[in-house]
Amino acid sequence: MQTRHKKILRWLLLVLFAVLALMLAACFEREQLKRAVIACKIHQSHIFTPPAANVGESHLHELWADAQFFWDIAEVRMARDKRVKELNPELQSLLAEVNRRQNAGENMDYSMHIYREIRWRLNFTSDVQATRARLEDLRQSLKQPELQKQADEQQASDGSWGLGINEWYLRLYYSVEAIEDKLQGKIPPYPLSFLDRVNSPEKLTAQLDSDLHNDFTKTGVFNREETDETFSAMARLLLETDNPPYAFHPQLKDALRDFVKRWQNPATGCWGQWLVDRHGRIWKMDDVGMTFHVISDLHGQVQHVDMVAKRLLELDQLNFPAGIRMDDHYENHLNWDAVKIYRTAWPTLDAATRDRVRDEISRMLDWCLANSLQPDGSFKTSAMDDTLVDACTYGDCFLNEIGFYDSKNRFWTDRNFPDAEVIHERIKAKLKTLGHGD
Repeated sequence: MQTRHKKILRWLLLVLFAVLALMLAACFEREQLKRAVIACKIHQSHIFTPPAANVGESHLHELWADAQFFWDIAEVRMARDKRVKELNPELQSLLAEVNRRQNAGENMDYSMHIYREIRWRLNFTSDVQATRARLEDLRQSLKQPELQKQADEQQASDGSWGLGINEWYLRLYYSVEAIEDKLQGKIPPYPLSFLDRVNSPEKLTAQLDSDLHNDFTKTGVFNREETDETFSAMARLLLETDNPPYAFHPQLKDALRDFVKRWQNPATGCWGQWLVDRHGRIWKMDDVGMTFHVISDLHGQVQHVDMVAKRLLELDQLNFPAGIRMDDHYENHLNWDAVKIYRTAWPTLDAATRDRVRDEISRMLDWCLANSLQPDGSFKTSAMDDTLVDACTYGDCFLNEIGFYDSKNRFWTDRNFPDAEVIHERIKAKLKTLGHGD
C-alpha cells in the first residue's frame, strides 16, 4: 500500500514538473515573441541610418547582422519596461509626496535632484541595485529639510551645483543653470574645477565622443541623456554665457562646432545617439530632443534646417526620443521643441511643407487646449514632467512659442484666438501659486 502511495506521489510530482516546465517554456516563448515584435516595430520606424556595408561582405551576412542589432535594441526596450514596472510604483509614491510639499510652498530641490538621477538610472541603465539605493536616498531626503535649503548652493568640493546628484553630467547641467540664473557674471565662492574635465579641445571631444559612441550591448547603458545634456550644457556655457567665471581654452568653441558638424546625419539633417552594434558597426539614430538642443543652442546656425523640418514631420507619429509623442500622444514639452525647430526652418521651407507644418501646429494647439490645459489654469502632468511646475511651464512656453498670446509670434498662421487673453491670465495666476517662486 505504501509503495503504491509513493508511486502515485512520484507520478503527481512528475505531472507537476511537466506542467511547470510547459508554463516556463510558454512564458519564455511569449517573451521571445514579444521581443521579436518590438524589434520589427523599431525596424519599421526607420529611425536609424544603417552603417555602410563592409567591402566583400555577403548580403546574407549583412542582413543577419542587421537583424541582430534590432534584436539587441528590443532587449534594451524590454529591460527598461521591466525596471519601470518593478520600481516605478515606489518612485511615483515618493514623487507624489515631493509634489504635495512643493505645491504647499516647500523647497524640495534636494529631493528633486535625487529624483532626476533616479529617472536617468531607471530609464537608461541596467544597474537595478544602484537605482534602489538612490530610491532609499530619495526616501531619506524627505526627512532632511536642512539639505533642501542647501541644494541650490555651490559645492566646495569641485565648485559644482546640484547637491544630491552623483553623476557628473547632471551636476554639469544644474551648474550651468546656476551660472546663468544666479551668478550673472559674478565670481562664484569656489573655483569651477568640475569643468577641468573638458577644458581642452582634446578633452571636450573625447568626452562627447565617449558619450556619443554607445556600445550598449557591452555596457547595458543607453547614453542618450549623457550625450544630450553634456553637449547642450557646454554649448550654453561657451556660446551663450557672457563673461563665464572660468578660463576656458581659447579653441574650445571651435572644437564644439567641429563636433556638431561631424555629428549631424547627412542623410536626414538630424542629430542623435550613435549605437555601436555587436559587430562594431555604427547606427545613427534621429532624435527630436537632441536635434532641438543643437539648433537652439547654436541659435539656428546649422546646416540643412529644411531637411530637419521635413524629417520631423515624418517622425511626428513616433514616440520620444525619435518623435514628438509620448505613449502615443502629444506632450507640451516636445511640441514646444518642435515648434522652435519649425520657426527656425520656416524661411527655408517650400509652400507644401509650410502647409504640413501649419496642420501639425494646429493639431498640437487643439490637443493642448482640450487635453492638457485644466480649468484652473494648470496643465495636466505626464511622464515627461517632473512636477506640476514643469507641466505648467512647458504648457505656457508652448502657447507662447506658437504666438497664441501675441500675434507677433504667429509665424505659421494668421488665425485669431479670441480666448487667448483670458486663458493667459488664468495660466499666469496659477503659475504664481506654485512651488517657491520657481
